[in-house]
Amino acid sequence: MIKQFQEIKIFIVFLILFCSSLFVICPIGKSGPLDKIYECTPFIILEYNQTLLKNPVVPYDQPRTIPITVKVKVGGTAADIVLDKIGGGNIKLIVDMSVAEVSEGCHASINPPKLQFPVLGEYESANATLSLTIDKYLPYFSQESVKVRMNSEALISKGGVPLVKEGNFTQDVPFFVGYYPQLSFSYPDSNVKSISPGEKTAYFTIELQNWGNADTNVISEIVDIPKGWQAEIVQNTTLGTNLTGSNFKGTISLNVKPPINFGYHEDRAVIKVKMTPECYNHSQYKGEPYYLYFIVQSKGFSTPGFETGIVLFAFIFVLFPIWKRKNNKIEKKQSGGRKK
Repeated sequence: MIKQFQEIKIFIVFLILFCSSLFVICPIGKSGPLDKIYECTPFIILEYNQTLLKNPVVPYDQPRTIPITVKVKVGGTAADIVLDKIGGGNIKLIVDMSVAEVSEGCHASINPPKLQFPVLGEYESANATLSLTIDKYLPYFSQESVKVRMNSEALISKGGVPLVKEGNFTQDVPFFVGYYPQLSFSYPDSNVKSISPGEKTAYFTIELQNWGNADTNVISEIVDIPKGWQAEIVQNTTLGTNLTGSNFKGTISLNVKPPINFGYHEDRAVIKVKMTPECYNHSQYKGEPYYLYFIVQSKGFSTPGFETGIVLFAFIFVLFPIWKRKNNKIEKKQSGGRKK
């Protein structure tokens, strides 16, 4: 019984070797079920520098380009026979590159759309570029992704024998949304004030709204004011984002004082204020500064420090004679009473 089993085993091995010889010597002919033994499978992977995507992609910014590397090899039970038959890489495997899926509000493309690889048993590489843009307000630091599709075409011999089967691979490339600052300003009581020197201070109200994609600190600075003038403003204001609707509006005040030296004044000043948005809790991410301008006109006569002197003058030249006259009358009455 054991002898019969060994004979059957030898016959099967001989049959396989005989068919293999026919395949190598006579490649032209119809493919049959045995051809599947020689059909190889493609393996495709995508690699990229992950540190490049640690720097978030900013909405409405220039396209972010990410270099990618695609690697391809073939494998199978009879890969060495197939590779030897097709010339050790002389035949090229074509891989179609495309974007299968991308997050809403994001756009992506791959260039070039086709890559060629020699058919080998070890990984061969080719380079491409993935481009990303965002044209929608997406929340800051939310994670989005691009799904890249890599399809390889099947390779079939001239005789119709399948050599490498078709491949269909996908791989996700994740990225983060960057900080996009966007502020708007309005002046309910105008940004021009006319005051007299006696009013001392011009008050401006500034209304702010945050239309960006993250909670924002607005840093306010007075960067230009004429000599002799003074101004005050709140330096830090925190606003929520319109994306969540939470406290994205705010109000701050600017107070401006004109010169108060003695004499007649007809002064006009332009005060320049810088507003810089920065991401809340991530101050390394800042937006371009906004510049606001306020005009104050001060016209009239100023008498700083003379108010006390005027009161004293009035007392001496007006009230004192009256007081003196009244005091004399009292003394006369008192003296007349003593004579009686």
